[in-house]
Amino acid sequence: MGEKLPTFEEMIASFAEIRAGLAETRAGLAETRADMAETRASFAEIREMMAENAKKSAETEKLMAENAKKSAETEKLMAENAKKSAENDEKFANIHKELGNIGHNNGLIAEEIVFHSLAKNKVFAGITFDTVDHGTVRTKTLPGGKEVKGEYDVLLYNGTAVAIIEVKHRVGRDALKRLIEVQLPRFRQIFPEYKDCKMYLGLGGMSFEKDIAEEAQSLGIATLTLSGDAVEINDANVKAWQ
Repeated sequence: MGEKLPTFEEMIASFAEIRAGLAETRAGLAETRADMAETRASFAEIREMMAENAKKSAETEKLMAENAKKSAETEKLMAENAKKSAENDEKFANIHKELGNIGHNNGLIAEEIVFHSLAKNKVFAGITFDTVDHGTVRTKTLPGGKEVKGEYDVLLYNGTAVAIIEVKHRVGRDALKRLIEVQLPRFRQIFPEYKDCKMYLGLGGMSFEKDIAEEAQSLGIATLTLSGDAVEINDANVKAWQ
């Protein structure tokens, strides 16, 4: 006996199943193509993003290079400014030194003028002195071992009185303060042989800072103002310092 042939209905049913399978296959292929299209789109977006990032990275690197260049230029400028500042500091130091030397030299000239003026008649504060010294420097070791040093521009002596004259190119408050608080007490320490003498004080200079001459005179200190080679002495209110 031969195999039983499918009936017409069975063949129709088989064709229907085949068509259904093909339809499912086509649908699956369509979904696959759609997925591939989405994937390609995603890849395109990724490539675009990568291109943008590469562009931004290049711009960032360029900006960093420009900043590095500017930083180098700034450091160079700062180094040049530091060099110029150092050169200016040196110039100012030299100028200050030169001015100091000028002031010192003018001070020495003022001392010479005051000394020679007083040495002519040896009269100061209405008192006639026997001796006038210039540029007196003496050191003395005190009991206990302390050593003190005194430097005096002009000193006048006699048996009963001593006059201490401090001379500056321009007399300021520091000179007035030093005369009272340093020069006078130190003289008593270094020259004990004059302990019983009356002490008179004077401030001399080519010029005085504002109100210093008046303040000195109010304290009983004479002022000696230089005008060329002449010395004008104001000792109307001078007093003896005990």
